Amino acid sequence: MHLDLQNGELLLAADAPVALSGARGIRVACTAGTVWLTIEGERGDIFLSPGESHLIAADGLALVEAARGSGRVRLQRQADGPAGRAAAGCGIVLAFFRSKGCSATMPAA
Repeated sequence: MHLDLQNGELLLAADAPVALSGARGIRVACTAGTVWLTIEGERGDIFLSPGESHLIAADGLALVEAARGSGRVRLQRQADGPAGRAAAGCGIVLAFFRSKGCSATMPAA
């Protein structure tokens, strides 16, 4: 299964993290609710409110979920430079689909 996450938003729920592997160079932009983001290789957890975003700088696994209730995020690949090219191969695994053996990937630029 291939989901085009470049042109849409993910609806997040509390206690249902979305795992982003190889997400270096991806900007996570909060569009609704409060979103919790933790990234292997980056110091501390990040909480985003609507209008705020965070650029993933580390190569480690990133987890994103609603801090409470529900939230929405848009994943944006950086267009220029090495980080943008590395992000083109960003593999995204949705926790719900993982149990069903499906995965989603960011489309190539």
